[in-house]
Amino acid sequence: MFLQNLLQTGAEALGVALDATQLRQFALYARRLYAENPHLNLTAVPPEMAVVRHFLDSLTIIRAWTPFAGARVLDVGTGAGFPGLPLRIAFPEIRLTLLDSRHAPFLFLRPLCEELGVTDVEFIHARAEEAARYPSCREGFDMATARAVAHLWALAEWTLPFVRTGGYAVWMKRPAQRIEIEQAQEQILRLGGAEPDVVETVVPHSDIVNLLLRSVKVASTSVRYPRATARVLREAKKFKVPTEDA
Repeated sequence: MFLQNLLQTGAEALGVALDATQLRQFALYARRLYAENPHLNLTAVPPEMAVVRHFLDSLTIIRAWTPFAGARVLDVGTGAGFPGLPLRIAFPEIRLTLLDSRHAPFLFLRPLCEELGVTDVEFIHARAEEAARYPSCREGFDMATARAVAHLWALAEWTLPFVRTGGYAVWMKRPAQRIEIEQAQEQILRLGGAEPDVVETVVPHSDIVNLLLRSVKVASTSVRYPRATARVLREAKKFKVPTEDA
């Protein structure tokens, strides 16, 4: 059963007012997610936790970045659409692009967006190292985000090349991963980002704490970046830090 009141009050706690249409969209999102999950392996979160662990968790990003009309937003490694699609449902004025290197997420997301009536979402099936060199994508976004288990060293290289100067990258982490900020700082500066601010927020109706790492883009990214995924991951492996489930 979709916990509509939980979503509505949780969103209100974040300063987001959802109308009846948006609540129906979220309910449909949840139904389709768990209907397709056995076939596409979209989430390990049980249905009763979806509102908190997926929808409200995604919406916490507004504590670090304020959506505005016409803003181009990129969700890198989107998977089942988190955090980008919940953000787009709550703020229909943004222009959303979902990027993933795997085909399976788009088998779910394309028909879902059509059914939701969210028909202006752009889908890019490619690796970040490829898509960041598309003229329409290179330094073309107001905000790029990622909710992923990869180390911040890798996430920075997969997001900052997409962000325009003056725009933001916002990375979603957990408290046990705070050490990644120091470990990846050199990499972030090299890619044109500023030292990240840390916005700590609790996901409503839970004891889950999100660290939202926000870096403003202060300089253009060198054409050398992003590099091959295998190389970036290999470099990131030098950091051995504790992790928490997303």
